Amino acid sequence: MDKRQYHIIQFVCIMAILVAIALQGFTHKVKMKPLEGVVAEEQPVKLNFKNYLDGSYQAYLTEHAKRTTGFREFFIRTYNQMCYSVFDEFNNENIAEGKDGELFTYMYLDDITGKRVVDYFNSVDSAKAVARENVRVTLQLMDTLKQHGTDFLFVFAPSKTTVYPEYVPEPYCNQVSDFSLIDYYIELFKENDIPLIDFHNYFKEIKNEFPYPLYAKFGTHWAFGTIPFVADSILRKMEAVTGKSLPSIEVLDYNLTTDYFHQDRELEGQFNLLFPMDKPAIPNPKFVLTDTIGKDKPNLVAIADSYFVAFETTCFLHAFNSWNYLKYNDFVISSNPDYSWKKFALMPEAYDILEDADIVMAVFTAPMLYTYMFDFPNTVFKLFNRGEANDEEKIEMMIQNIRNVPEWYEAVVKQAEEQGITVEENLRINAIYVIENEEKNNP
Repeated sequence: MDKRQYHIIQFVCIMAILVAIALQGFTHKVKMKPLEGVVAEEQPVKLNFKNYLDGSYQAYLTEHAKRTTGFREFFIRTYNQMCYSVFDEFNNENIAEGKDGELFTYMYLDDITGKRVVDYFNSVDSAKAVARENVRVTLQLMDTLKQHGTDFLFVFAPSKTTVYPEYVPEPYCNQVSDFSLIDYYIELFKENDIPLIDFHNYFKEIKNEFPYPLYAKFGTHWAFGTIPFVADSILRKMEAVTGKSLPSIEVLDYNLTTDYFHQDRELEGQFNLLFPMDKPAIPNPKFVLTDTIGKDKPNLVAIADSYFVAFETTCFLHAFNSWNYLKYNDFVISSNPDYSWKKFALMPEAYDILEDADIVMAVFTAPMLYTYMFDFPNTVFKLFNRGEANDEEKIEMMIQNIRNVPEWYEAVVKQAEEQGITVEENLRINAIYVIENEEKNNP
């Protein structure tokens, strides 16, 4: 083969690859494994004179081209794999590798070193003062819920950094703060007889006796192997708090496997490698509810961070007649599919969900105590201080007021288009915003 023929074949191959990438970018016919991790949803931008002149439209087109490049997922995974295999580097700025390859997120590392306390409160004394005020509000919340026949339970979830500090990366292991906000909350809760489960300290006590890791090497939430025991402990505590008789959980098979449940490999997933990392076998247990005949089935409302996610697809939630998980007191995930992924504060059914609840359970780990329950107590106070009928009547009247003012209505329509939501949703959001501001200014 002469040089000319070689160049022709080389040219044809390169063009074929480029055409394949372009076709994939337009059609996405070849199904690729999606990239993992948090990815901001692209907001479409319409071309206008202003965004063309300031360059923001061109920037949007550049970002859009990156997102839609053919086989983008494969190229990113290949690059990440090369960095890891050749240079032993992870392309994720939120994750740190500790001893023996244990992975940690910086949010939890900043918590144990006291950096998070300084960032949020400036000093330990300020943090303690805020905690005392939050406990006072929690007692008020318990009283309010009790008036509506609802009990309250707070679950202090553990953290990998406090359960396994011996694996924390340098230099964090030498910078552990003397003050722990979660321990201070636990102390205050006990002093005020607020029902709680302290998994934060319990996990530290049992880590050498438990037959399997309490946290997976590549996970940041409690290992799925602990969930049946955690769930059964919660049911037993709920019995004590509510006086209701609840079923138990029985493990049928520990199912040791290297095929990890999602939460046990979530940090590895965020590296988006081409090939999976080597993993030791850990449990992916199979468990069921037992002793269910004649048991009560209360209605559950859970206000929680991501530590509640492990329960979503398990039999634990079958112990309840209905359940609603308020994720960060924002979106709802529910046994009622009509409620799921709606913003709780904007739901007409929000009052009914709380009114029908037999127990409200809060589940939070240490770093989430800095944004205490994501203002859930005030959400409850607002809903219970105003009847649903009155609220809905006010909202409907305000929506009609917006419709009656053409300029106002047109602005709401334009805002809905920009935010990618329906006009009706945005009318409700604006109506509630106006009502709450009026009530705030005219208490």
